[in-house]
Amino acid sequence: MCKVVAWKSYGGWTGPFGLAVSGEAIDYVDALSQIVGPRWLETYRVQSDGEVLELVREGVPDAIVLDEDAIAVDTLKLLRAIRQLNQALLVVLLTARSDRRWLEEALRLAAFSVVAKPLRLEELLVQIHRMMVRLDAVLRHPGF
Repeated sequence: MCKVVAWKSYGGWTGPFGLAVSGEAIDYVDALSQIVGPRWLETYRVQSDGEVLELVREGVPDAIVLDEDAIAVDTLKLLRAIRQLNQALLVVLLTARSDRRWLEEALRLAAFSVVAKPLRLEELLVQIHRMMVRLDAVLRHPGF
């Protein structure tokens, strides 16, 4: 079971961890809601690069699980665009790629992690937990 750590409480606002998901991760949204609970996790289903960028512009998600097969544009191009809007946003990339240059570029663009497809619920929970722990550390210790 995933122990939830992060609960945003800063700037007079409290709320659950906001997670935008695409592709295979969308299949697990209902399970995530049951396991983690809506008090701790709010999910946003995204179907296109435009939807991803709009959410990022609005400051909605704390993290994104980005499936390269679900987005029409190149995933690294989208990650670059995300970084122009938000340098610190936690982004997990789902991919079937094993190309070393692609993986190095993803990490250079500060992908939080790269997860091999097919995605399993257990791996998604691990990634969500890791992102929540990171966000909790950042909120408790700015500059972390």
